[in-house]
Amino acid sequence: MCDVTIYVTSTVSSLVEADGNEIWRLPEELLASIISLTSPPDAGRCAAVSRAFLAAADSDAVWSCFLPHDLPQFAQGVLRRAPPSKKGLFRCLSDQPALLPGKLSMRLDRATGAKCYMLSARSLHISWGETRQYWEWIKLRSHEVQANNRFSEAAQLRGVWWLLIRGKIHSTMLCRNSKYAAYMVFKLADEFTKLDFPFQEASISVGGNDSSTRQVCLQAYMEDGDADDVMLPRKRADGWMEVELGEFYNGEGCDGDMFVTLMETEAGVFKSGLIVWGIEIRTKQ
Repeated sequence: MCDVTIYVTSTVSSLVEADGNEIWRLPEELLASIISLTSPPDAGRCAAVSRAFLAAADSDAVWSCFLPHDLPQFAQGVLRRAPPSKKGLFRCLSDQPALLPGKLSMRLDRATGAKCYMLSARSLHISWGETRQYWEWIKLRSHEVQANNRFSEAAQLRGVWWLLIRGKIHSTMLCRNSKYAAYMVFKLADEFTKLDFPFQEASISVGGNDSSTRQVCLQAYMEDGDADDVMLPRKRADGWMEVELGEFYNGEGCDGDMFVTLMETEAGVFKSGLIVWGIEIRTKQ
């Protein structure tokens, strides 16, 4: 992909330097074929070269190559009016996540067009999640829902000694030959306890085979001298926190359920104050 991009860029530059009119001699179909071998950001750069490149770079022939060929079924009413072009559809799905049946959402990565998913808290397996003594379901504020076009509720931990949260998605829903990472999206309540230590264990498995296991800390504060290899959360642009639970490569032969797990079940320490919005699975460069 990088080599193709460099070739296209150098070809365009040489044509412009030699004689701007040379560009008009290239058929639009040829330009579109070349641009379709690059990436969505490169298509945007090519569109700025000339009117000829603009017509080719904005064509359905180019953006059909950037859209996944196996888009999932959207929830009813998500796309009230179909965008008039393939580029419009790409922008629609990369600007805002689209809700899918089954309490999850999907968006396209702007740089690659890869499918990325958000598993809502309701779609996750949360141990004791339906027992109000341990967990409760809270409604999110309207501006939080509108800003993300996603889910209206989250699971808030009242208190447990056994923390286990697991999400599942089939590998065929993801893009092939792509590297993905999974992130817990959460907040901390005004009052919380023992989410800093002992550390939680995160793991990812595909088809029953463990591909990664790591320690994470949901509470950012850590005492000096603690392990350097513990993953810490960071604040997102939407106001939530996220912590990376692990990564995996979705190769050509992957065909099975991908499980993402966060747990702390051995210390017997009472934990409270975690607010879970979901697990996001997105491509990682």
